[in-house]
Amino acid sequence: MKLVPIIEMLEDARKHRYAVGAFNIINLEMLRAIVSAAKSERSPVILQVWHGDLDLIGGSYAGAVAQVAAQESDLPIALQLDHGQNVEQVRTCIRWGFSSVMIDLSSASFVDNLEHTKEVVREAHAGNVSVEAELGRIYGGENPIETQTSALTEPERAVEFVGKTEIDALAVSVGTAHGEYLYGPVIDYDLLEQLIRVVRVPVVIHGGSYIKEEEIMRLINLGVAKINVGTGLMNTYVDGARDALGEHNGVRAQDIMRRAQAGVEKVVQKKIRLFVSLRTSSIRDSSS
Repeated sequence: MKLVPIIEMLEDARKHRYAVGAFNIINLEMLRAIVSAAKSERSPVILQVWHGDLDLIGGSYAGAVAQVAAQESDLPIALQLDHGQNVEQVRTCIRWGFSSVMIDLSSASFVDNLEHTKEVVREAHAGNVSVEAELGRIYGGENPIETQTSALTEPERAVEFVGKTEIDALAVSVGTAHGEYLYGPVIDYDLLEQLIRVVRVPVVIHGGSYIKEEEIMRLINLGVAKINVGTGLMNTYVDGARDALGEHNGVRAQDIMRRAQAGVEKVVQKKIRLFVSLRTSSIRDSSS
């Protein structure tokens, strides 16, 4: 298979009451761990590169390696730019072979966010690349609850934004946050339910690393189709490397990489099992 846009897998997730995991990568080991976990669970998967890590991983390298992973898989795999900051960054990732992009202009005015997102959608859709955008503001978990809930997504604005931009997925602010939670989260489930009811595209939740399992289940049961996981994987990778380094003085680079990779794969496997636990029909049956 080739890398695919996220829209078809998210529509299937929305229809069959499960969530597709979107997992951030910074190197080859993390990419291979995620793909291996998805394969073992017979699940579609989204590989993500945060905009700030494009130089670290090498965006063109990420595009090439992800394409190889897709070609060797019989399951849908997407590669998405995470929190793209401007139109030029999006163009570059499309040129590198990314099959999906997120444009995050949530800190701009509603009008600027809408207009620039429309431009991204026109260019991306011309190349069969899907687009996720953010409305409302998703803060970091280090912020107090008052900040985390200070810019929640407004349903009326969301309907207008989706209708005028023609995006494929909408990241919403309902009380979740990026990174580790020093405070919260306090999720507004009533707001989320309303957003899912009125917005015609799949809804995305960011900050999925450290949300409790029972809350993840509730998010999916309401209809969330995509959940992002980043910080938890980075921490797991570091923990694996640290454990390997602490074992003996003669530790090899290969030992560190294998331990870190194995840890990431285990976490991703657990997340995927949680995300698909409510699924009403299985992709395993149609792809095995």
